[in-house]
Amino acid sequence: MKILFIEDHPRKQAQIIEYVNSKFKDVEIITKNSYISGLRELITNNDKYNILLLDISMPNYDISSEDNGGDWMPLAGKKILQQMYLRDIPTKAIVVTMHGSFDDGTKITELDNQLKEEFTDNYAGYVFYTQINEEWQDKLFNLLKST
Repeated sequence: MKILFIEDHPRKQAQIIEYVNSKFKDVEIITKNSYISGLRELITNNDKYNILLLDISMPNYDISSEDNGGDWMPLAGKKILQQMYLRDIPTKAIVVTMHGSFDDGTKITELDNQLKEEFTDNYAGYVFYTQINEEWQDKLFNLLKST
């Protein structure tokens, strides 16, 4: 299984990768840290990925010592799903978020319903990630197994 993981939070990214590697054999995870780098990888190499793990809120560009990442995009993951739809990219996407609501006031349950309606061919569901407990692990495992 080959997974593209678009996520800007290093600790969250590391914990999820560690968990996925512990549960699935022969898995390869490629990471990107922003909207632009993630979208570019997905467009260029979508035929190589079985699954997309997708954060919703992220910077426009990769953050570096020379660049602050550009504008913060509270619904960047939704924009990536829109681009997948427009380009007929068939990869299944699982949203992994730490936010119960977003800058525009949208709650994760509302966003889940929107994504189910708008992107039925791509959207597999969401995982609410938290460092407080490990409930996210079972949900992620089940989504990865069924996708």
